[in-house]
Amino acid sequence: MPRKSVDSHDRDERREDVLRPCPYLGYDRDRLAMHLVERGAYDIAESQFRRAIWLNPFEPRFKTHLAWCLYKQGRHADALACLAEVSEAEMDADMKAIVRLIEQGVSMKSVEEGG
Repeated sequence: MPRKSVDSHDRDERREDVLRPCPYLGYDRDRLAMHLVERGAYDIAESQFRRAIWLNPFEPRFKTHLAWCLYKQGRHADALACLAEVSEAEMDADMKAIVRLIEQGVSMKSVEEGG
């Protein structure tokens, strides 16, 4: 039995690889990654966000969520670089709120280090 589930998983990933880039892929991985971020499993979440972006580079929400994950890991420069790839026109209100939180957190960190 376990062999069958491994084959199924591999088959699903191969299918995704063949279909990419596709505007319909990656949403399941993004949902999983957001759940992992809520639980503090940032390393695993980051890999899922990166996979979602790789599968569907058309969805700006994935990059914004990855930036939030990187920020939560203390990787502020990486988070800001990730956000730079998303235009403001592509952002909805939730995404803009994430950007504001990251920018506020980075600026507060700069003040703490300088003072």
